[in-house]
Amino acid sequence: MRSSRLALCVALAVLQVGCGRPLIRPTAFEWNPALELKTAQIKEGTLLYAVIGEGAPILLLHGFGGQIWVWEKQVGPLSRQYRLYIPDLLGNGYSDRPKVEYTPALFIDSIRQFMDLAGIKRASLIGNSMGGGIAWAFALRHPDRVEKLILIDSIPPDVVSEIRNPSFRWFFAIRNLPLLPQLGVALHTRGMLRATLMEMVFDDRLITDQVVERQYQIGRIAGTAWVVTSTARHAEEVKHYAGALGTLARPTLIVWGEHDEVFPVSVGKKLHTLIKGSELLVIKASGHMPMWEHPDETNRAILEFLGR
Repeated sequence: MRSSRLALCVALAVLQVGCGRPLIRPTAFEWNPALELKTAQIKEGTLLYAVIGEGAPILLLHGFGGQIWVWEKQVGPLSRQYRLYIPDLLGNGYSDRPKVEYTPALFIDSIRQFMDLAGIKRASLIGNSMGGGIAWAFALRHPDRVEKLILIDSIPPDVVSEIRNPSFRWFFAIRNLPLLPQLGVALHTRGMLRATLMEMVFDDRLITDQVVERQYQIGRIAGTAWVVTSTARHAEEVKHYAGALGTLARPTLIVWGEHDEVFPVSVGKKLHTLIKGSELLVIKASGHMPMWEHPDETNRAILEFLGR
């Protein structure tokens, strides 16, 4: 009994220290100081977002545990023709981490609130991974607010059963256990993070020390362990929207990395079948983030699709 209590105390201490860095929002990003950073106060907390460009609005939505930086290679090419809004999703990046349940419904409503606050009546949505799932679910819930959809290696309705990469499979396998998943997040070292990021790309050389460090520092912010664990525990609730996918009436482009280790190309093909009239583009020599790994080809496809 005493050893169990000691182990629990140690675990709680690790959680408190390991994920206890205070949230300090940057005034600029080193990878693009020209980006204007703003905040939006939604009901649940404050969102940080970047905005740049003029023209029709586009929202870019990052994936599970991600941040604004995953869109760094879209900023220049897309902002020449469009006004980009790039938020850190609630609980992620440099946005607030309230201790709430991170359900798909929460993310969908937070995007609605954000659009209302930013004065965006209607926009095209581009989402990667979890951001893609939020995008297609948002389009089903608020079809009048969506112009076009671009889903990049998006989560499917049966998200948990389709996951293939080792680190995510392990984490989702323990997601409902008490304490353990949060402890796993808290104990995530730079080396472990590097290994996870390498599962996101085809070319491991892209995962530099700088990339690891920018993501590592975000993961140390207080409350991150709760957010990541809660998001995983509620991931399967996206199935609630799956039955309506066949009715999705927004023009949709599906982009997929040929060597995605998280969701294989077969998942993209299933989405292509479910979403009537959608287009599917497979990017060769690319993993889970083709917009970051092969930005030229991805950006050309995005601009061509949006320009029709």
